[in-house]
Amino acid sequence: MRRNLALIVLSFFVLQAKAQELFLLTNPASNVPKNALIFRGMNSFFQRTIDNSISYHLMPEIEYGLSKKLMLITNGFISNERNKLNFEGASFLTQYRFYSNDEAKKHFRMAVWSRIALNNADIHQEEIELNGHNSGIRIGLTGTQLLHKTAISSTISFQQAIDNFNNKFPQNYSTQSVDYTLSLGQLVLPRTYKNFNQTNVNLMVEVLGQTHLTNGKSFLDITPVIQFIFKSKARLDIAYRRQLYSTMFRTQPNGIIINLQYSIFNVVKKK
Repeated sequence: MRRNLALIVLSFFVLQAKAQELFLLTNPASNVPKNALIFRGMNSFFQRTIDNSISYHLMPEIEYGLSKKLMLITNGFISNERNKLNFEGASFLTQYRFYSNDEAKKHFRMAVWSRIALNNADIHQEEIELNGHNSGIRIGLTGTQLLHKTAISSTISFQQAIDNFNNKFPQNYSTQSVDYTLSLGQLVLPRTYKNFNQTNVNLMVEVLGQTHLTNGKSFLDITPVIQFIFKSKARLDIAYRRQLYSTMFRTQPNGIIINLQYSIFNVVKKK
């Protein structure tokens, strides 16, 4: 009984401390807690520029904290690109947190990560996106600063895209890019913690950019997010991603994202 109570209290304080750095489109340098399993379902509804129809993507995801420094993520890609739901591919991400400077109500952490993706979707735009559109590999570096109720996180990464199986990569498209992000999160509710049943409300904004190495084409997007965390386990994100500028061809730059998530702690029981 005491052990279970301690686990509940620990998970409460871990989630409360990380609440405002649970970003939607980028992972902070703070990993999934050790021995925690997270189930995630991201739904995106983006408007196609060619005919104003809605492009729907579902990305079911599983995250696991292998240790306090290493987390593993795998997800799948489902879309309606051919006017029906199709399973198009999957990716695997691993992140290693190599630096931590933790103090009371604040910390700074850094992590390296990589994603490998396989996708059979049609390659219909110049933007490179391994999380749902392209096959390839991505490696990155993330730094995250938490200051009480405010979190700031930034990443820089390199992407190398390859053919999507039989869907060959267009020769006039760049296969390499440098990507960069800046994410800000603010915990707005509750103002005072009383118990883990309280609903957390976080306001966030994420800025995401990409520059192609062979031709210099680039884009920059902004994504405001409102996030709700229920009983320190369930989570709902509602966001709107909007293109600020672009010099490359993108078929669906603007749209709404809805993410549902549930966390299970102490998955592997100790004897």
